[in-house]
Amino acid sequence: MKKAFTLLFCFTALGVFAQSGGKISFRYDQTPMVTVNGRTLLNPWTGGLNSTQYSTMRLNDDTREDLVVFDRMTSKVSTFVAIDNPTGTGTSWRYAPEYEAAFPAKLASWLLLVDYDQDGRKDLFTYRSGVRIFHNDSQNGQVKFTVVADPVQTEGFSGRFSLFVSSTDIPAITDFDDDGDIDIITFDSGGNVVAYQQNMSVERTGKKDGLDFKRTGGFCWGHFQKEYCNDFVFGIQCDQDLSITEPKIASKNPSGARPMHVGNTLTVIDTDGDGNKDLLFGFVSCENVARLRSAGPNTAKVDYTSYDSLYPAQNPIAFPAFPATFWEDVDGDGNKDLLASPNVSLNDGLVFDFRASGWFYKNKGTNQKPDFQLVQKDFLQNDMLDLGERAAPALADLDGDGDMDMLVGYGGVGVGKDYRAGLWQFENKGTLQNPAFVLVTTDYLGLNKSLAMSNTVPSFTDVDNNGSMDLVLTSAIAGDVDIRLFINSAAKGAAVQYDLTKAVRWPTPDKMIVGDLLTITDVDHDGKPDALIGRDKFGTIFYFRNTGTATNPVLQLQNQTFGGIVTDDYIYAQARSLVVVDLNGDQKNELIAAADNGTVYVYQFPDPINQSFVLLDSLPSIGTPGSRLIAATADLDGDQLPDLMLGSASGGLRYLKNTSQRIITSTGPIEEPIGPWAFPNPTDRYLTIRAPHDGRIELLSISGQRMLEDQSVQAGVETTIDLGNLPDATYLLRLLSDSRTPLVQKVVVWK
Repeated sequence: MKKAFTLLFCFTALGVFAQSGGKISFRYDQTPMVTVNGRTLLNPWTGGLNSTQYSTMRLNDDTREDLVVFDRMTSKVSTFVAIDNPTGTGTSWRYAPEYEAAFPAKLASWLLLVDYDQDGRKDLFTYRSGVRIFHNDSQNGQVKFTVVADPVQTEGFSGRFSLFVSSTDIPAITDFDDDGDIDIITFDSGGNVVAYQQNMSVERTGKKDGLDFKRTGGFCWGHFQKEYCNDFVFGIQCDQDLSITEPKIASKNPSGARPMHVGNTLTVIDTDGDGNKDLLFGFVSCENVARLRSAGPNTAKVDYTSYDSLYPAQNPIAFPAFPATFWEDVDGDGNKDLLASPNVSLNDGLVFDFRASGWFYKNKGTNQKPDFQLVQKDFLQNDMLDLGERAAPALADLDGDGDMDMLVGYGGVGVGKDYRAGLWQFENKGTLQNPAFVLVTTDYLGLNKSLAMSNTVPSFTDVDNNGSMDLVLTSAIAGDVDIRLFINSAAKGAAVQYDLTKAVRWPTPDKMIVGDLLTITDVDHDGKPDALIGRDKFGTIFYFRNTGTATNPVLQLQNQTFGGIVTDDYIYAQARSLVVVDLNGDQKNELIAAADNGTVYVYQFPDPINQSFVLLDSLPSIGTPGSRLIAATADLDGDQLPDLMLGSASGGLRYLKNTSQRIITSTGPIEEPIGPWAFPNPTDRYLTIRAPHDGRIELLSISGQRMLEDQSVQAGVETTIDLGNLPDATYLLRLLSDSRTPLVQKVVVWK
């Protein structure tokens, strides 16, 4: 007989007691499996990647270089450790969030790792009104950085200044002149000529570990100039009094180009093996990466003489705008590969596909003469859940089997001239203690095909108080907020039944705009769903009381600063995703506020509702999960504490296990898992029931159809039922009792 997998869900009363006052806490958990199109993802809970910058360094105490990825859009560091590729050759990358908290807080714009002092540990260069440098003090697998320069100074043509790097740029940080110390190459403040900041440490002290920079090579280092896309002018001569001795050749804004802004990216590589270091150049309004060919020498007197507008020649890099390149060995063969990603802070014009924004070119040549061949356009992204932008999770038992399934909304992707979104559906095919999600469809209910919606945010709530979960979907249609209620027409405990054609359009609460986040919950305990809205542009929370009915609400604004949150208190948080839930079993609701700026705060939910929030925890141990966070909670591991799922602007999800101290507020029984109570399973005909308590059993199809008449059972008494007339399939056996939580077990009939 073929093997079949079953899910067993059972509970028994255990009288457990605990003291009150437990701390709220969460930790990242990578164990729940996710399968997409038949492939189990290696790093499903990474959180997605959009506008990425890549550097290697040692994170743990093995001998391999690991990988650090900085996402410009979310200012988020993601850390990966090198592991053996499952295919047996090369390197794969396992997501390791435990190292992220060691990186400096409030990073922005760019992050590059370069060993400036030659101690074998890569140091951290980043932006803050110039260049900041952190020394790598890591030891024995414990990552640590200490600031050594903030900002970095340089000797200019008329004195000492902060070394200038525009916040939009990515400089090249490398030993350009091969003297052993690290130089910095960047564009000047005008954005048209390159400034070579030579490290004079070796020249002045003979030591290679200094940070003594001087602008050399004249005002137009490299003897070239540029303004827009592919308009390089070579042969420029200039001196240190900043006067150009040859007239600048006029250049034109390329026809059809995007709006012009200053912004440049640079990477230094000898691309053709002639010993001269070429430049890979990206510009804010250009789709391409240009290669500038060097005629040498590799000094302040270098001369760049020509360029190629498409690089590499085969399958050249092409993004809608502003490409950036990175040279790192990411497949473990000892040769540095080429990586490319857009260097953007937002999806300007909604033209980027952030599901495939990390292009990996394998170096099939050598480091001295590389040969870059395109391998994939979704480097790292193919091993994680990444829906592109603004992932929005919601958790509920969709198929009636007793465990939590998942819907995920997202910002959208380009469909012709439209930017459309929908819902991805995942079925939980694991157990109550070990969830395992399998992608069912990327267009749940046909929303993507039927409605031109974007920024879909699903949530579940029992709107009509009948014990079954209804679906509330918030989205943007034609630039306006759209709220639709899908009433679940299935019986309590059965597979949900939602009908797009019967969805009820809810009125948009007054002053709600696209980007605001809606939470439906009964704030005033009158049995009708009210609305809380996290404001996108203001940072406040609006409370709307429902003065209508459950299914036809009339939402009246009661409070524009609910919980005492005002704009000046927390302006940089902007919109908050709000979840009202009991996190520690004390029968009191907490409020999770996951904000645009990446903070996750836990408050005591106000009672009475006109009181201010009381902050319980700011969850410092989880660091910054991302930006534009959207939260959902459910007990995913059977410990009766709701776990936390966070979606973010980068299009992915992060799963956090609830590790709070559980509080029991009464001496009554609590429910805990026990063993199987129906067997054999699978069965070819007869099924024996050994119920843990009195009740009645019912047998349902996966779609919720009743297959047999209900039958009473008694605790400790074996009851046999005949399934011989049923077709081979998986069914749901439920044990019902008026005073207990229903028990559900999947039963497989296999003749």
